[in-house]
Amino acid sequence: MELTTQQRNESISAATDTLLFEDNYLHIKNAIDQLHLLFAGVTGVNAGNITDQDIHLPSGKAVSTIKAAHCLKELERTRRFIRGIYHAIKHLLDTIPAHTINILYAGCGPYATLLTPLTSQFTSAQINFILLDINRDSLDAAKMMYEQLSLSGYVIDYVCTDATTYKFPDGICIDMVISETMLNALRKEPQLAIMNNLIPQMRPEAIFIPEEITVEAVLTQWKEEYNSFTIKDYQPKRINLGEVYCARREFKLPQPVVIQVPASETHNRLDLFTEITVFGKEVLTTYTCSLTMPFAVCKLENNREDMKVTFEYVMSDHPGFTYMI
Repeated sequence: MELTTQQRNESISAATDTLLFEDNYLHIKNAIDQLHLLFAGVTGVNAGNITDQDIHLPSGKAVSTIKAAHCLKELERTRRFIRGIYHAIKHLLDTIPAHTINILYAGCGPYATLLTPLTSQFTSAQINFILLDINRDSLDAAKMMYEQLSLSGYVIDYVCTDATTYKFPDGICIDMVISETMLNALRKEPQLAIMNNLIPQMRPEAIFIPEEITVEAVLTQWKEEYNSFTIKDYQPKRINLGEVYCARREFKLPQPVVIQVPASETHNRLDLFTEITVFGKEVLTTYTCSLTMPFAVCKLENNREDMKVTFEYVMSDHPGFTYMI
């Protein structure tokens, strides 16, 4: 039997309460499965076999509609982002009372995954959205879902364009920008190009989500990393080499950085580790989701002498860090 709009919204509310306020992973998985079932049922976009194509841009890859839908199903990624955005909205409501918080969601995908659940926590008098995606199929799916769920009152506009060139509309004060358009080590996707365009347009008090993205160089050893998965509470021995880049609200594009690499007979893999602070205490650390999986740069065979590695970020249709030893 098909659910009524009220039953669907009650289902969203119950699942969102679990994501925000519970830590039981079985309950969290069930809540995400519940959201996916509902969103897929309304939009017709199912996070199943990927049969559609990514969109290739001068600034990097925009993922396909089905790939974007899959992002919902990464448990820790979804709950940390939703929790962080929830706290960021509460902060803005406390800071700017009696003001509707206008949020630009750049790369909303077919479900507007990081905002739709929060319609159960805040009214349309408290938060409004501009939903933006370069993929017309994704944007059309999001629009259909908001109409079917009677949530259109939250949406100022649906915009199909490239977030790397988008200009804020006149007469609308943007209080928060959300863009989660990245892979680990900031590869392939246009996260930094989007930040480079949107952050300079933001008021000083406005919040960008994620709050901080840090990429660090680390020497690792396969056995140590393996032990961290197979032995409870095992802390793998790593050699931290230093920060390669940190993207935050005071945005600057990456500059070339020289990293000192000590000689090591045991640790012979050079990796880039990514850590993402969504907002406040909501942080995604190493291995907690696909965005924070270590990215293997190279193997350092016979690493018996100290060396230097230069990292440089390339802004192109295939963005990412290059290295030179």
